[in-house]
Amino acid sequence: MQMALFPLPLFLLPGGVTRLRIFEQKYLRMVKEAGDDRHFALSLYKSATEYQTAPWASWVEIIDFGSAEDDILTIDVRSKGLLDVTEVWMEADGLRQARFDVRLHWSHCELAPRYQHVSDELLRIFKQNPELAALYPEPRFEDAAWVAGRFLEILPFSPEHKEGFCEPGTLPQALKFLDTILTGQDD
Repeated sequence: MQMALFPLPLFLLPGGVTRLRIFEQKYLRMVKEAGDDRHFALSLYKSATEYQTAPWASWVEIIDFGSAEDDILTIDVRSKGLLDVTEVWMEADGLRQARFDVRLHWSHCELAPRYQHVSDELLRIFKQNPELAALYPEPRFEDAAWVAGRFLEILPFSPEHKEGFCEPGTLPQALKFLDTILTGQDD
């Protein structure tokens, strides 16, 4: 598959939602050209690479449009899944286009009682941050993959430190990592 690629210092896993402020002409064009399917890819910005992008991306769909007080376009996007970037090129205006293969990631699964405190803490964070909670009108606090994904997205670590969790099969490590952060204890 082929679509526009938008590199940002942002970490977004499947099911994650974020609000973007779009003001550069090339990205306004990207949104316009997303068309009826409303899809494009967000990649982790990597300054040291040829096209400033990671080898993976989050496949996103636009779920809402708005405008900020300064008349800048805002869009809410939700990740449909992860992608492997197979080829990148730059168009005349600097908009990156890429070809992708679908990357497997975590499956939905019930949160084990051992990690209930991780979900409870995420719920507390949502209650304290109504703007964040508003992005998720149907939260899934009982789903281990959803809880771990949302928690990893909001942790105040650089996106590069979270990149390992983009690999399939890393949900157990993610839950253990979050447990260690919250309890201060490593098994």
